[in-house]
Amino acid sequence: MKRPTCFLLVILGVLLIGGLLTSLFMVQETETAIVTRFSRALPEPREPGLHIKFPWPVDKVIRLDRRRLVFDHEPTEFLTRDKKNVLVDCYALWMIDDPHTFLYTVRTREAAEARLLDMITAATGEVFGRYDLANIINQEEDKLKLDVIHDEVFNLCRDRAEAEYGLRLFDIRINSFNFPSQNRLSVIKRMQAERESIATQYRSEGEEEAMKIEAETDSQVRTLLAEARREAQVIRGEAEAEALRIYGDAYGKNPDFFELLRKLEVYESVLNENTTIFLPLDSPLWDVLYTGELR
Repeated sequence: MKRPTCFLLVILGVLLIGGLLTSLFMVQETETAIVTRFSRALPEPREPGLHIKFPWPVDKVIRLDRRRLVFDHEPTEFLTRDKKNVLVDCYALWMIDDPHTFLYTVRTREAAEARLLDMITAATGEVFGRYDLANIINQEEDKLKLDVIHDEVFNLCRDRAEAEYGLRLFDIRINSFNFPSQNRLSVIKRMQAERESIATQYRSEGEEEAMKIEAETDSQVRTLLAEARREAQVIRGEAEAEALRIYGDAYGKNPDFFELLRKLEVYESVLNENTTIFLPLDSPLWDVLYTGELR
């Protein structure tokens, strides 16, 4: 065999081996692959595993990430219905749902997230324009509309992202709210004034309620005292009547003894160790003090 013929066979063998090697390709678990033939995408995407294609430059493989991705962009300023500027920080959870639509429209993750940013910004601005600042930042839960705002923004973006770019949106959430630096201080002062007004109202209502409670308590105390005095008078009257009855019964049993006791009680109330008295001889008091007998 001549040398040129051998050389040609070697070249053909190398080309054949190289073609076979470039015809095989592996798709990873986190990927979806689109095979293009003369720059036109074939209809069936390739799932994870080993696949075969025509050698380059007939077929090319474009790999796309099939995982769920998080898109978090910088805070954006929006205007509420009551003309208040707020900075809103959002994030979106998404993935490639239709590889062909994705490939024809955006092709790369960066371009897809740029489209998401446009959609989310437009939808958020539209929704925030329907609500007041008090529906976004408030201590009273019944006035907050954050869940409704989340749902409205998500619904506005979900169908468009799927139809136009082949993207599936799982959720759009708001990370935080803030105020632009140029009007942050004035907003904070206004909120402080509102809180002070509410606090003053609460204090006034509390003082009014305290006065009502004190008035009711005083009324109850007066009622209880009146009832207690009435019961005490009844008990005192009954006790005095019972005492008089007992005194009467005892006096009826021994009148002379009780007469002596009554006189001694009188003497005890008017006489002490410093008392000097002059009595006639016929005074009953003389009889008691001198003779110890009562006439």
